[in-house]
Amino acid sequence: MPIPSPDPSIEAIGHALYQRARAHPPGFLAGYRGMLKRATADDRLRDALFQFIDVLPQLSDSRMIAAHFQAYLGGFEMGGTFGRALRLAEHTWTAPLVKLTVARMARLFMVEEDAAALASTLGKIARLPAAVSLDALGEAVLSDAEADAYTARILKLVGWIEAGTTQQADLSVKLSAITPRFDPIDLAGSVERVLARLAPIRAAAAQAGVSLTLDMENHDSRPLVLAVFQHLAEQPGIAPGVALQAYRPDAEADLRALLGLPWTPGRPLRVRLVKGAYWDSEVALAAQRFWPCPVYTDKAATDASFERLATTLFEAGERVYPMIASHNLRSLAYTLALARARDRTPGSWEVQMLYGMADPLAAAVIGEGARLRIYLPVGDLIGGIAYLIRRLLENTASTSVLRQAYLEDASPERLLVAPLAPTSAPPAPAAGFCNTPLADFSQAAPRQALHAALTQVTAEAGRDYPLHPSLQSATATRWRDSFNPAAPTHRLGRVEQADPEHIQQAVRQAVIAFPGWREVAVGERARLCRAAAQIMARRRFELAAWQVQEVGKAWREADADVAEAIDYWNYYADVAERLLGWRTTRDFPGERNATRYEALGPAVVISPWNFPLAILSGMSAAALVCGNPVIMKPATLAQINACKLHEILLQAGFPPAVAQLLPGEGDSLGAQLARHPDIAVIAFTGSRAAGLALLEQAHRRSPEQKRVKRVVCEMGGKNAIVVDEDADLDEAVGHSLASAFDYQGQKCSAASRLITVGGVHERFLARLTAALASWPLGPPADPQFRFGPLISQQALEKAQHYLDLGRSEGKQVYQGKPLAGGHYFAPAVFAGIRPDHRLAREEIFAPILAVLHAPDFASALAWAGDSDYALTGGVFSRLPQHLDAAQQRFGVGNLYLNRAITGARVGIQPFGGVALSGTGVQAGGEDYLRQFVWSRVVSSNRLRHGYVPGIAY
Repeated sequence: MPIPSPDPSIEAIGHALYQRARAHPPGFLAGYRGMLKRATADDRLRDALFQFIDVLPQLSDSRMIAAHFQAYLGGFEMGGTFGRALRLAEHTWTAPLVKLTVARMARLFMVEEDAAALASTLGKIARLPAAVSLDALGEAVLSDAEADAYTARILKLVGWIEAGTTQQADLSVKLSAITPRFDPIDLAGSVERVLARLAPIRAAAAQAGVSLTLDMENHDSRPLVLAVFQHLAEQPGIAPGVALQAYRPDAEADLRALLGLPWTPGRPLRVRLVKGAYWDSEVALAAQRFWPCPVYTDKAATDASFERLATTLFEAGERVYPMIASHNLRSLAYTLALARARDRTPGSWEVQMLYGMADPLAAAVIGEGARLRIYLPVGDLIGGIAYLIRRLLENTASTSVLRQAYLEDASPERLLVAPLAPTSAPPAPAAGFCNTPLADFSQAAPRQALHAALTQVTAEAGRDYPLHPSLQSATATRWRDSFNPAAPTHRLGRVEQADPEHIQQAVRQAVIAFPGWREVAVGERARLCRAAAQIMARRRFELAAWQVQEVGKAWREADADVAEAIDYWNYYADVAERLLGWRTTRDFPGERNATRYEALGPAVVISPWNFPLAILSGMSAAALVCGNPVIMKPATLAQINACKLHEILLQAGFPPAVAQLLPGEGDSLGAQLARHPDIAVIAFTGSRAAGLALLEQAHRRSPEQKRVKRVVCEMGGKNAIVVDEDADLDEAVGHSLASAFDYQGQKCSAASRLITVGGVHERFLARLTAALASWPLGPPADPQFRFGPLISQQALEKAQHYLDLGRSEGKQVYQGKPLAGGHYFAPAVFAGIRPDHRLAREEIFAPILAVLHAPDFASALAWAGDSDYALTGGVFSRLPQHLDAAQQRFGVGNLYLNRAITGARVGIQPFGGVALSGTGVQAGGEDYLRQFVWSRVVSSNRLRHGYVPGIAY
């Protein structure tokens, strides 16, 4: 039987709600109306206010509070009680009172984690009357210890409820706080870990008569939340509820899937329907990742989705218990009309509202006969500041109903208008180069594709990779076996090795090919580069699987390397078409002047093993698209990956003499190529010792040499991250861990020095080492393992040497558990390191972190810059003056503020350093192509015995 349309009654219900709600203005307006009105009228003030409140938990003394107030809010006029209270921060002697002011405001939206305070608040809620859903707020969970603390807090809340008189209470559970290893790339393992940690919570809740609801958090965690929920739904016992976010276009499909599970009126599907609380970060992260936006970008579309989802919930009958979470007048009126049209009793569904924001509509909803539940956050009033910020953002956003109704006095007719989602067409693809999105491993397809590729690569192991037929000679062939560093007895294949005769042959072929290749139109060379990129994109997961196997990269690291390689071929093709070709400098009557870049000649590309496809591709693509034949000399430990690239280039259509591959023994083969008099340009990425030796060789002229060789040289780094006293430790710990230990620290951009400032030292170190301890070592083919092996036995021995050195120079505060069976080295952290210690000055290329403790930010910045290298660096600080100082004085090629210092993206963050890190040339930028060309000018006189062509009288 079809449900009667609720539309005729929406307006009547809405007006009734509006009239009741106007009699109960929001509590937070009592002392903050003036401040909020100013914030809503001035976006700059709003942003500054929220940034100041956001940093407040990290400010440990009055000096810091005063400095940050002046930085963020010193230039604003702020009225009202709250504004005057905030002004106390201007003076160091009154600044501590600001935390009391903010805590007082926070108390409007949450309750401190205290049994008496909670009991008092629960009593007030019960008298509305309303039920309650508790949420334990806190910092991000980065370690097992922090997950244990969150679990203990949840159990404590259950105990308090059980000991009190609250009936039908609910607990909201954030699964990302249950385990730090909550990652969809390892979906099965993550679900298993969550279920194990959730078991005692479920048991305690069942005994206390408390229901559980699983919060839906962000895009990455969505498949994990749904997988955990489905598992629990299919098991006997009380099933938890689950939140669905209406701002996600896929929420409707998710709901249809959930409705397919075995629900009954006695064991209904409990769905908390929300609009979604992470819109800003979801939109920003999707843009940064080049992923499709996972949320609606128009509020009307979200509101329309909310109504469709609500309709589906009520249409499902008594098998579903809808929990409608909203403060929107139209959404509530629509839902109440739906419930009446379906003859739903108050006990068969409920409305949920946020504590502190429910005042206006709570009594109105109850008066309309609906059951109400208040969502009550519990935690430290200052530590839970992120929640307060979200509530303030909601209350002051231009789309906020509370803002419209109580600050702008909007009419009920305006508030009850039906949402009309826009029907605009999807945006057209951007013209020109666009970065390759990294694989979204929250989706099943990429996970399955990489699993299948690893199976394929394993089946292919043992294959021979001979030199190209044009290089095969009569001399006896030499072969080198390639092994998996995670399982050194696992032979992946063997590669034929080049010798001096092959060098001569390859250079001769390149010299002969150069004139013809140089004259190929730049558009055609660019087309071949894009063809190579297209083949790589089709073989993306196969190429990533080879990196997992041959150089020990974890899934995301391997995928990122392939994506970067694809970007180089596309980006340099795009730049070449704009950069190369004749360009007018300045013409005069009777004279034309033009310039263009031309190819230098045969190029040698010497690449490292740690980015076996990306760096080899970047240097080769730049040389080739500029018209230089290339001889690729790959790292000895990554030769199969290089063979795969060479195969792709030939398939794309590059002539064999233009794109040659010479695998061979490390430094000797590269040195011979660099010395050859017919080589015009050398592109090198590798160690400092090899790079400096190569520069010396290249610039030592031989009698046969007729040109000055061009050398593009990128070497290592001893990169530092500064963690300021006011740093957001959730960010600083997570990003520092990634910067120092992902891919086992085997990146020239990796952080190997960490400099803490003042009082943050002990807190940061404790959280970092605890987070490290939560990630075990293991084979990178298994996606549950973030940290894998070092590249070789030699690398392992070098790491052990520096481990011993660290123990003599500083204090070892952490080393992980070792793992046998591969070249595994457990991450280590040393404190008590001074700037002059070798551990703080020498590049190690292993997961060993030297931690220095600076007395102030100026000293930390000076220490960070005191290095032979200048490649990457990072600063975590919330004080604008400190970030400005870092930008001016932290002289590295790539400086990252409040984010990880690895993962530069082609065309966005050109990458390269100075000092002993390189020659100041940055790969992935337009200037890089200029290293592979020379500039010439043609000036043409057009005067003919007094006649100037093209001039009319």
